[in-house]
Amino acid sequence: MNRRHIRVLLVEDNPDHAELIRRSLEPKADLISLAVARNLGEARDSLSQSPADVALIDLKLPDGSGIELLPPAGEPASYPIVILTAEGDQKVAVEAMRAGALNYVVKSSETFADMPRIVEATLREWGHVVERRRAEEMLQASEAHFRSLIENAHDVIITVDEEGQLDYTSPAISRVLGYTPTERVGTNYFELIHPEDRAEVIRKVHEAFFEPGVVQLVEYRVRHKDGSIRILESVGSSPPRASDRLPRVVLNSRDVTDRKQLEDQLRHSQKWEVIGALAGGIANEFNNMLTPILGFAGLALEESAAGSKERKRLQHILTAANRAQELAEQLLAFSRQSEPRRVPVEMRSSIEEALRFLRPTLPRTIEIRSRIEVEHDVVMADPDQIHQVLINLCTDAHHSMPDGGVLEVVLDEVGSAAELAERSRLHDDVYLRLTVRDTGRGMDSATKERALKPFSNATESEQMTGLGLAVTHGIVVSHGGDLAVDSEPGKGTTVHVYLPLADREL
Repeated sequence: MNRRHIRVLLVEDNPDHAELIRRSLEPKADLISLAVARNLGEARDSLSQSPADVALIDLKLPDGSGIELLPPAGEPASYPIVILTAEGDQKVAVEAMRAGALNYVVKSSETFADMPRIVEATLREWGHVVERRRAEEMLQASEAHFRSLIENAHDVIITVDEEGQLDYTSPAISRVLGYTPTERVGTNYFELIHPEDRAEVIRKVHEAFFEPGVVQLVEYRVRHKDGSIRILESVGSSPPRASDRLPRVVLNSRDVTDRKQLEDQLRHSQKWEVIGALAGGIANEFNNMLTPILGFAGLALEESAAGSKERKRLQHILTAANRAQELAEQLLAFSRQSEPRRVPVEMRSSIEEALRFLRPTLPRTIEIRSRIEVEHDVVMADPDQIHQVLINLCTDAHHSMPDGGVLEVVLDEVGSAAELAERSRLHDDVYLRLTVRDTGRGMDSATKERALKPFSNATESEQMTGLGLAVTHGIVVSHGGDLAVDSEPGKGTTVHVYLPLADREL
């Protein structure tokens, strides 16, 4: 211990006991100074004038109990206190230690003589107490600091056991997944994960669990409280095991849903730009080759004799060339090399005209139903391309019902945030929604994903070029809208087309 002057306060009303203690400390006078108080009042006066390094306090004093000099409950003592007690009062002395005293000494001639050693031992023990208290304060400050970082972190931080049981979730879970910080505690986190991703997440958690300190990275889909799907990127690790704590895996998860959607849109856009440029180039070359075929075949047809074999063959040539030209026009429309002309188009009239055109071409086993649920139905669009959208969708619906069924066309208005939330291309407030629904064979998820890709024949019909839905999608997007497909095997297909509603004054 440091060799410094030690101030000892003795609170003792028995003058004989006080004298014996003074004599025992006298040989250490260069190191220890003694102040004596005979009651609680004198002790308080002495402590107010000069703090003590060690206080030796008799348990029983004329004006009360020495315990009254201990700090209030819950407050740490600022100096070590040793309780002096008579034989048989040890139980009370132990209670005094629980109240804040560092130790107690039973009064006797031996303990009075041994007081220098008791004082020095008390100071050594007090030094350990102070160091431990300082360490605890630093630990508490550190824990408070890191808890503050976790509580205010942008990422979601959770802890799970080997089975996925949650015992902590940070406040960020409210923003990312819609749950309060305590709402999911005690439940299984794996249940929120998309079934297709669950096995991989469980494997990563187990690897982190059994390899403390090794960081695991996993990306997966998880269900939001509102039922929507979010994509999380999680870093998982198991801290070094403490013997008194159950092992846990800490998952630090970041919501990357928006980033993934942007990446997908960018890849999609780049892919379509390349395909569109290729399709446009092919269409132009195709038209260049078809022009002389159509021209010379037409001249030859005019010069051929009516009813001759040559005339019939020329008619077949012209029919095939005209079909090829129609395909080239679809390719050009798909490539979107020219801006559509924009004029006010009444969707009601366009739907009626398209259905009149289609009715004679459809088998009687297909029932056509139409329903217009809006008063204002004007969009700024290219009327020919809107007509093509309607024809393409209805034709696809027809081909998906080879044995007959119901073809339904509905026009209504949508403008709620919830309805448009999943359509990232939509930015206006109000849209017309054109719905074409059939009761055909429908599509599985893989076929539905391919449906919007060019030259992909989703309905496996020889009568289709594989461009219908891709062209429709391109036209709709070029008009500032979007397209969504909802389909299940055996339950038909529904296509929603969203187009910005024109100013009602038009």
